[in-house]
Amino acid sequence: MRNELLSFCMEKGILLDKEVLNVFSELNNFELAKNLIERINYRYKQKIIDRNFFVDKEKSHDLLSNYKNVEHKIVEEFFLKLGIEVKENDFEISNKFVEPLKGDLNFKVFQNEPKKIEVKDFVRNFKNRFRVLQGILQERAELENLVSINRLEQGRQASIIALVYDKRITKNGNVFLEVEDLTGRVTAIVNKDKEELFKKCGEILLDEVIALKCSSGGELVFVNDIIFPDIQIFEKKKSKVEEIAAFISDIHVGSNKFLEKNFLKFISWLNGDFGGDEQKKQALKIKYLFITGDNVDGVGVFPGQESELAIKDIREQYKKLAELLSKIREDVKIIICPGQHDAVRLAEPQPVIGEYYAEPLYYLKNILFVTNPSIVEIGSQVRFKVLMYHGASMHGIINNIEELRLGKGHDSPTDVVKYMLKKRHLAPTHSLVTYTPLEEEDPLLIKDIPDIVATGDLHRPEVADYNGVLAIASSCWQSRTPFEEKVGNNPDPCKVPIFNLKTREVKILDFSGGEDDSD
Repeated sequence: MRNELLSFCMEKGILLDKEVLNVFSELNNFELAKNLIERINYRYKQKIIDRNFFVDKEKSHDLLSNYKNVEHKIVEEFFLKLGIEVKENDFEISNKFVEPLKGDLNFKVFQNEPKKIEVKDFVRNFKNRFRVLQGILQERAELENLVSINRLEQGRQASIIALVYDKRITKNGNVFLEVEDLTGRVTAIVNKDKEELFKKCGEILLDEVIALKCSSGGELVFVNDIIFPDIQIFEKKKSKVEEIAAFISDIHVGSNKFLEKNFLKFISWLNGDFGGDEQKKQALKIKYLFITGDNVDGVGVFPGQESELAIKDIREQYKKLAELLSKIREDVKIIICPGQHDAVRLAEPQPVIGEYYAEPLYYLKNILFVTNPSIVEIGSQVRFKVLMYHGASMHGIINNIEELRLGKGHDSPTDVVKYMLKKRHLAPTHSLVTYTPLEEEDPLLIKDIPDIVATGDLHRPEVADYNGVLAIASSCWQSRTPFEEKVGNNPDPCKVPIFNLKTREVKILDFSGGEDDSD
């Protein structure tokens, strides 16, 4: 075991003191010894491990707090053999794993207890969504004579708020909308001669909630206007302190297309070790790093994926990711949500990436794990609300909205986000994504207006403003895959959008070139 430990430490570039090496060897548990050394390396960036390191009670308590049962006793024995006693009552007080992150971060995650899902859960989900969006639309001043569907009277002008059950084009080229609320269902006709109104119909998705100004004709209503829940920020926030947030996504560690050298170049810049003087100053002002899903390439995500993997074990992929992220300076708060390639369920809201597969990431004390989607508030003085969503629904939205489909929406991810904001929902149509209904609320509903929406998935960086909301689409760190070539996706890798909370200045930095290239 002694020789195995030495080989392992040489590979990691770690120097073990002779006394510590002897005690590790006496444990006769190579995997646990490796785990403890890796945790020290990632969490404390410690390359020389001697007895003095373990004398620091805060560190020894912190390390011990991450082990349970038999492993806890073995690690406790390790400390005792070094002549260090960790008292149990001290340990209980100091068991605050990842607590330092929560100082200036508020966040909302969407988790539900495991349970059998029934039809009534989906019905409740839709009713909750309808009531929230109904409340938002009721505030719109232009909705005169607002009534429920069962109170429509023939020959009268009225406004209704309804969910779109069906949409079809008639032989004459008019649009039939079958809409419903909690009181009934009615067919609404949009005449093709009303060009502006007819164009609005092209962006209507099934199951979304809209308002109609119409004339009632008994069993039919004739639509005069369509109003969406939409979003608007009238006064944009600015911080009094200069802090910068960086946004990346789709790292795909483990893929044979992963651009590791470029990613290391980004980390070097982030640490203030790369670029000109001004670039270094800017880099050191970055306090938040958002990683919006597809952190690793995964295993078995699609048929034949194994031939495209450089790392074929999911745990090893996360270990490599942890190794990379551990190089980032500790005062950068890293916020990570999962995507379709991560080791979590596909159904949204996706839970936080768990310790079972991604244990080495949990060694790092500057990481916050959140769900997909999630809401994170940043800023030491003025709070900016960031809605994180990897973006599984974006492909379906593009395919179902003609303007996006014909306008190559896959090349312009923020255009898709604008429609999400307009509809106040990340995936309005029931079949756009696989999802799990929650007890109290629809997690894909955009109930509170965010200051920033951060997305990934389409592998293209883009920044846009929509009614005061900043849409930031992140790039990827993977060169074009065979699948992307097949479907016509055009990734634009190694670009990093950054946002200055004080000036609201946005830049997209380019790490795709050689070592001497500037931003």
